[in-house]
Amino acid sequence: DTTLRLYDVTANTHRTFNTPAPVLDCCFGDATHAFSGGLDQSVRIHDLVTGQDGTVGTHDGAVKAVVASTTGTLLSGSWDKTVRVWDPRTRVPVGVHAQADKVYTMALAEEKLVVGMAGRHVWIWDLRNMSAPEQRRESSLKYQTRSIRCFPDKQGYVVTSIEGRVSVEFFDPSAESQRRKYAFKCHRISVDGQDTIYPVNTVAFHPRYGSFATGGCDGFVNVWD
Repeated sequence: DTTLRLYDVTANTHRTFNTPAPVLDCCFGDATHAFSGGLDQSVRIHDLVTGQDGTVGTHDGAVKAVVASTTGTLLSGSWDKTVRVWDPRTRVPVGVHAQADKVYTMALAEEKLVVGMAGRHVWIWDLRNMSAPEQRRESSLKYQTRSIRCFPDKQGYVVTSIEGRVSVEFFDPSAESQRRKYAFKCHRISVDGQDTIYPVNTVAFHPRYGSFATGGCDGFVNVWD
């Protein structure tokens, strides 16, 4: 609906920020700023105190993912098949990095950036050296990627797909570590012996305990240990 909303869960209130086009992703930058990306191909900054906003920069396609690093830089992924790195203070791109396909989701684990794309591509980058991906992978799931989030302990990441499945992956490329990865079915409803399968749209980790929650098109949030 072209709005970004900030919720105060303690006071049970919210504020609304208007944007020029539908918002596809958002993230916090710090305690007083948030970022968003949308169908107008722009990356926007929102001042949560004053209510003012502005444009950090633009892509050549819709901006599907935005993530803020701990070093103060902002990364945006787009359907134009690029990831762009921004300095929000100067609002100029620090780098433009070509990807294998349209970017659908991104996640950060300190210096590691995980990019999920169309065609089930998953590339792992090191923010300290963006000259080339550190690893080029293919999702273990057979269908389109919806969301990726990294473990709180920075050892791996979780991938969700449109086919009601979740895959648990590890950064370490060794054969021993890769044998630990697994996938499971979820967000499915069986009626009269007929399964209805729903996309898994989002995943979020508990920062302390490592459990995670998934949200699906079935209207449910499931919590996993």
